This record gives sequence, structure tokens and C-alpha cells, in this order.
Amino acid sequence: MKYYLGIDGGGTKTTAAVADENGLLFKREGKTINFYSVGMQIARKNLSELICEIESELKINRFESVFIGCSALDGEADEELVKTLCSDVIDAEKIKINSDVYIALKAVGDAICPCVAICGTGSMAIAQDFSGNIHITGGWGHIIGDEGSAYAISLRALKLCCRQFDKGEDTPLLKSALKFFDVTDFRKVIDVIYSDKTTKDVIAAFATKVCELACGGDETSLKIIQTEAQKFADTVLILLKKVKVCSLLGLYGGVFENNRIFVEFFSEKIRESFPELSIKIIDVPPEESALNLARDL
Repeated sequence: MKYYLGIDGGGTKTTAAVADENGLLFKREGKTINFYSVGMQIARKNLSELICEIESELKINRFESVFIGCSALDGEADEELVKTLCSDVIDAEKIKINSDVYIALKAVGDAICPCVAICGTGSMAIAQDFSGNIHITGGWGHIIGDEGSAYAISLRALKLCCRQFDKGEDTPLLKSALKFFDVTDFRKVIDVIYSDKTTKDVIAAFATKVCELACGGDETSLKIIQTEAQKFADTVLILLKKVKVCSLLGLYGGVFENNRIFVEFFSEKIRESFPELSIKIIDVPPEESALNLARDL
């Protein structure tokens, strides 16, 4: 029996799907394999733990083919990188690694010049033109880019909290930050934010609280969401104008899936330039798209 493995390596978690020749068998979640975020050693460790769980559960130790979408990449990985991440971790006849936006793009289907915008812990957009060429915008990482992402939303909110605290203001956003980071004095948030244990996904998770406040009518939080939605819309519009013709913009990632206000404002800004464009949440899980790509290797 041949076994196939598809992996979606996002900025916060990694999801794997396994199939045999008859269909889907198993799914399992693990920690991120974004080696720019956690380092190659930790990425290999996280991948190894996930693979060991899968092999133990299914009583297998080798795959026919593996396709990995990794949020650390914006294109296909070369053989050296594949070996660096996967050697002695995955035993497979064939292994390919590309970006997580690539596997999302392949989940769209037969749309004309499809475009996919991913907005989760990080953000990035990808499209395929009439000639089959792949174009990418965004994906610069949390330090110099990732507009609209959960990390960017959280960072903007935290910076505003710092200003509010310095002014002696008592706001819903500041109260939410105190509770979320489990501190009674906002100055103590410095110890949390700059701790070696606080990874970017921990900071990014605060975006859910900002969204809750925005949905509840907090004008400050609403402005944060709208500002970041506008910034990511600008990134996606650059891509759409580059490919010129696009029948579908697929949306994927936690910010789109869990933030109604963000989706509405983002879509409104896109349709100002592309009023006829179909915009929808992608309903094919990216790990299953990666699994389909693994079968085709």
C-alpha cells in the first residue's frame, strides 16, 4: 500500500493529512515549522514530532510522496533546503516544499487567473497569470511587512495601549490587553513581550481580542482593524493589477475566517477597483490541497 502526506506549515501551527490509494486516512496538528520564526533546529524538531505521531498512529514508516507548504517560503524550495528540513525526519520517495500560499492557490480550482490572499499570523498574496507564471506580493515577515496579519493587528493595538497607558487613560483596549497578557500593571507587559518564551504567534493571538472589541462597538479597535484591512487590500490590489484578469480571489487564514469586520472592509476596498470580482473564503483545507499535490508528484 502506498501512503501520501500533505502538510500545511503555517505561522502558528502545522497540519498534516495522510491518504492511501483509497482516500484520506488521518489528520494531525503540530507546532509551526516556519524556520524563520522558530529557527531550523526547532522547525525540524516540531516536524519530527508530528511525523512520529502519524507513523505511530498509522503503523507506517515510509511515504510514497510528500508535499509541504511552508509559511517561511514564497517559492519552491531547492534540494538543499528540502534535505536540511526533512533529512532523517521524513522517509519518502519524493518530497517537495513550496510556500503555504502556493498550496492555497492550488485549492482554488479552475478559476481564470486565480488569486489567493492569506491572512493569518502573517500575510501574503499569490496569483497565476494566463501564461501560468506565479506572482507574489507581501509575505515580508512580521518585522518588515505582513500588513493586515494577526501579528500586525496585535502590534498596532499594543503600541496604542502603550500610548494610552502613558497618558493615564483607562480604555477597553488597555483593559483587554492587561487581561490577555495576565498583568495588573501594563509596564509589566514588557517582561511578557520580550521574554524568550513569547513567540510571535502568542502576540498575534491578541488580535482576536481586538476583533471582539471592534465587533462590540469599540471605535479604537474598529479603526485598528480597518487600517490593517486597508493595508492588506493595498498589497492584494498590486497583485490583481499585475495579473489584470482574475475571476476569483480566494481568502484563507484565521483573520479572514474569524474577523467579519476585517473581511467586509477588505472586500469593500478590493471591489472599489474590481467591482465584478468574486471574493470568497476557500473551503478546501490547505493540508488537503497539499495532499492532492503529493499524489501528483
